[in-house]
Amino acid sequence: MARLTLQRTAAGLDEEWAVTRGAAEALKFRLEQQMQWQEATAVRAGRQPQVDPDGAELERIGDGVRVYRVHEVPGVMDGRAALLTQRLVKRLENACWESDVEVECYRYTDPRPRL
Repeated sequence: MARLTLQRTAAGLDEEWAVTRGAAEALKFRLEQQMQWQEATAVRAGRQPQVDPDGAELERIGDGVRVYRVHEVPGVMDGRAALLTQRLVKRLENACWESDVEVECYRYTDPRPRL
């Protein structure tokens, strides 16, 4: 997700500001995702943070779902050492954001056992 930072100085008070399309899209996404985060009753009631603590990793939002950037981590699949490609997914359930880690794919890192 792109970040937008604007600084206004006393010297620039009478200057016009130009925002690139990418910056405008990043700002729009940031506002949309914050509005979606606030849909959870638990957020509005103070039982969950007011801002998504994983927001910097957020890639896309949908109807009651938030999907975050993938990460590769060492793990075990089928009893064998593997490198797991996984991502955090949050779903709006029971008025709060519930987190799940989903494994998208994996590859074994140990040699295949001989039979």
